[in-house]
Amino acid sequence: MGERAGALPPSSAEPDTEVYLSYSWSEASNAVADELDLAFQARGVTVVRDRRDIGYKASIKQFMARLGQGKCVILVISDAYLKSQNCLFELLETAKHGEFADRVFPVVLPDARIYRPQDRIRYVRYWEEQIRELDEELKTVSAANLQGFREDIDLYTEIRAHLPRLADILRDMNTLSPDLHRDSDFSEIFEAVMTRLASE
Repeated sequence: MGERAGALPPSSAEPDTEVYLSYSWSEASNAVADELDLAFQARGVTVVRDRRDIGYKASIKQFMARLGQGKCVILVISDAYLKSQNCLFELLETAKHGEFADRVFPVVLPDARIYRPQDRIRYVRYWEEQIRELDEELKTVSAANLQGFREDIDLYTEIRAHLPRLADILRDMNTLSPDLHRDSDFSEIFEAVMTRLASE
């Protein structure tokens, strides 16, 4: 999900019957998200995504937490996704609700460097740097009334702790290339999602 600040409109379905879409707002990711959205709509399924389903003044964090409870969460994984605190909050929320590998349906873009350990280490280093930079900035102000900032550094720390394991799970999945998904009009993902929704 993109980086932006912001109650949710009432949902007609429970999280375990909805299909959610988690993606960054980078151009390439957003294009794939749009294609996925249209492919599912053409088959009679409307996915839940931020740009359509978060109302004016609605809580973005509540939306992301609801996404994390979803029975099916389509992930558009990109370099921007792996460096976005909002996207990774959604990923962490999804993992916290169990059956992570069964509930996620990833599309991995070419710029997401998750397959070589040396590349995954770079994302770990990126989040360590985010922690260090924010911690250094916090030292420049009084410790009083820093609500919000501490929550951010706690999130960065949680991302740093769990990203290696989650990236390894995603790396191990045969996610097919974006081009293969396009060639089939995303039929593999659609069929897998429908199978999951039909399961107990």
